[in-house]
Amino acid sequence: MNASRSAGPVWRRALMRRKRRLTAGAGRERSAGARRVLLTGVLVVFALAAARAWAGAADQPRGDARLTVHFIDVGQGDAVLVQAPSGKRMLVDGGPAETSDRLVSYLKRHGVSSVDVVVATHPHADHIGGLLEVLKAFSVGLVVDSGKIHTTTTYERFLTLVDQKGASFRLGRAGDVIDLGPGLDVTILHPSEPLAESMNDCSIVLRLRFRGVSFLLMGDAEREAEDAILRSGLEVRADVLKVAHHGSSSSSSPRFLKAVSPAIAVVLVGAGNPFGHPHQATLRNLVACGSRVFRTDIHGDVVVGTDGSAIRVETGR
Repeated sequence: MNASRSAGPVWRRALMRRKRRLTAGAGRERSAGARRVLLTGVLVVFALAAARAWAGAADQPRGDARLTVHFIDVGQGDAVLVQAPSGKRMLVDGGPAETSDRLVSYLKRHGVSSVDVVVATHPHADHIGGLLEVLKAFSVGLVVDSGKIHTTTTYERFLTLVDQKGASFRLGRAGDVIDLGPGLDVTILHPSEPLAESMNDCSIVLRLRFRGVSFLLMGDAEREAEDAILRSGLEVRADVLKVAHHGSSSSSSPRFLKAVSPAIAVVLVGAGNPFGHPHQATLRNLVACGSRVFRTDIHGDVVVGTDGSAIRVETGR
C-alpha cells in the first residue's frame, strides 16, 4: 500500500477519495483481487494439521522468524498489536480513551518505539479513543481508515492528529494489501464501495498469513459484512480469529464460522460490560466450529505467537 499525501485536512481527503471512488466506479464494488498462559499449568501449543499448511515463498524469513499478535486487554474495546517477522509493527484499533494509558504502557513494555501502520477499523470510540494517545506518544508511518465519517469529537480529533503528526493516510478497501515486510501477507477483505449504512459493517477486516498460519481480524463486522466477504470470494480460512464485535450475537454466524474454521478464537471484551458481550449464542457457535476460546475479560492480555507452523498462546492471567 503506497503512502502518498495530498494537501488539506485528512478528513476532507477521505471524503474526496470516497466521492471519486463512487463516481469513477459508478457504484461498482472494488473487485476481490510475567506470566505464560497456564490454563492447566501447561503452556498451550497448538500443532496445525498438515492439510492447512501453505507452501513457503522463497522470500519468506527463515530460521527463528516469528509472527506475534497481541490481543490487548483494554476493557470493552479492541486493540491488537501485530509484530511482523520483519520487525515492522501494526496496531489495529486502540480501545477506548479511558484505557489509553494502559495501551501506551503495554506498547512501550513490548519494545514499541514507533508504529509502522495504524488501522482504525471504524470510528466508534471503543476502537479509536485510545489511538489519540498512541498518535501523541509514537511516530506513526501510515494510518489506514475505513472512510466511514462519524460526527463525533473523538473522530475529529483523531483525524486532526493524523495530520498534525504527518502520518500518511489511506482508505482501506477489499483487495488492498498492507506491506509489513517479506513473509507476511496482510490483505484487506472488507469494506468495499459503496459503504454500508451501519458503522460496524464498514469495519476494516484483515487477514494475515505467515507461512502455514493465518489470522482473521474482524473489527466489529456484523452479518451484512460477513455475507459480503463470503460473496467476494476472498480467502477467509484462518487458524486464529479475532471474534467480531466483542462476541455480539449480531456477528459470528454459523455459516461464516464454518468458512473460517478457526482453531483459536479471541474475544476482546470488558468484564461486566452492559451489553451482555460475549453472547452465549456466539460462544456456542465458536465451540461448535471447533474453536478454543480465549477472552480478555477472563484471561487478560492474549498473545499468540507462531513460527509459521505451530501456534503458542500466552495469557496475562
